[in-house]
Amino acid sequence: MSPTDPTPTLPLPPEARAETDLDRDLDFVRTAPRHLVARSAVAEVLITDWRQLGPDTFRLGAQWPRGHHFYAPVAGTWYDPLLAAESLRQASVLVGQAYYGVPADHHFTIAELEFEVVPGALLLGARPAEMRLDFTATDVRRSGDSLTGLTLEADLLRGGDFAGAGRLTLHVSDRGDPAAGEGGGYPPVPDPVPPAIVGRLDEHDVVLGVPGSAAERRGLNWELRIDPGHPVLFDHPTADVPGMVLLEAARQAVQAACAPYRVLPVELRSAFHHPVALATPCHISATRLPTGSASEDAALRVTAWQSDRLAFDSLVVASVCG
Repeated sequence: MSPTDPTPTLPLPPEARAETDLDRDLDFVRTAPRHLVARSAVAEVLITDWRQLGPDTFRLGAQWPRGHHFYAPVAGTWYDPLLAAESLRQASVLVGQAYYGVPADHHFTIAELEFEVVPGALLLGARPAEMRLDFTATDVRRSGDSLTGLTLEADLLRGGDFAGAGRLTLHVSDRGDPAAGEGGGYPPVPDPVPPAIVGRLDEHDVVLGVPGSAAERRGLNWELRIDPGHPVLFDHPTADVPGMVLLEAARQAVQAACAPYRVLPVELRSAFHHPVALATPCHISATRLPTGSASEDAALRVTAWQSDRLAFDSLVVASVCG
């Protein structure tokens, strides 16, 4: 939360709302306060409206821009599926603060994040996509009166069409807790792989670096590129590598493995085993997996290793763009 932010104003509790409020349509006319979704830049806020439907059930609205400067359309045809992941992340932070009493200065750490999307529901239209996220909290953990973690399952709908589903598990800690990590320096930034290989136009957006050894360069291996000045991936100072950086690394690794064909990630299942420190090199690798079908989908497991320890792994299924 920025020192210039106003004092957080949380939504009214359900009992204080009119009964018809639960039945009204979601609004997409303004964004949520940035501190409620752990964003510094207003332009990066996707959530527009939210309400509680019942015990541990919530409905949120998110608007996806047609031309996001980082999560750009895939092959000029589909919304970037990682907008679904970022929407889930922002929504979970808002739910934690607004309905489970998490203070604004506490730290949310992603433990697991998975989603699958319906490609036909992600096609670009004449207007920004207005998404509805219906959440259910399935595992709410507390220590005394303080929330320490929760799991949220969500359905994503665009209009009346089912667009996908997601699941997110979060840990919550005080920023003073050593588990939240500590700041430090940054390792040397490796040279980026060619942007076109990972589906990017600008090398500033490439998170995969060329490995230092010739042996690693012969396989699907890279060094994680950490750029704390990136306006989207590092929207605000952080103690560890943000989870969305690792998801972007997984997506870019799959795109690199499938080059020169452009692919659309349709399913992603990730586990964040340990925080990835900013000051230590991190190694990314990808392994092709059998798909078990005659489709043109590609399946890969992407892992991140730091200090000889598995920090992150992700199963990504991607469809070749026609």
